[in-house]
Amino acid sequence: MLPSSLIRRRYLAKGPRCIKDEKIWDELVNDVLTKLENITTVTSEHHQVMSCVRKYYLDKERAPTVREICSATGFSLDKFFDLFPDWPHTLFNIDCIVCTVLGIPYWNCIE
Repeated sequence: MLPSSLIRRRYLAKGPRCIKDEKIWDELVNDVLTKLENITTVTSEHHQVMSCVRKYYLDKERAPTVREICSATGFSLDKFFDLFPDWPHTLFNIDCIVCTVLGIPYWNCIE
């Protein structure tokens, strides 16, 4: 089985707790970043961005745009993409889990 499938199954089984419980969220972020995105060192800046992403999911039931993340964190676009060189893939991996367990649309789609 692909690593992404294993990680998704692990967190889908936890249901909404994987977003609402900060400890489980941090584990999810670390798994996605280190095992799927090949980020060798997850820094406090990575966690700052992902905390912003978590807040958007919980408060607005959608993922934030890159510009919203940069506005909330104070990071420039260059800094953001230094941290997350393949952001669409990173967001896809997170979104697949979060949207399923929270029952919200994927990728800001409106039904």
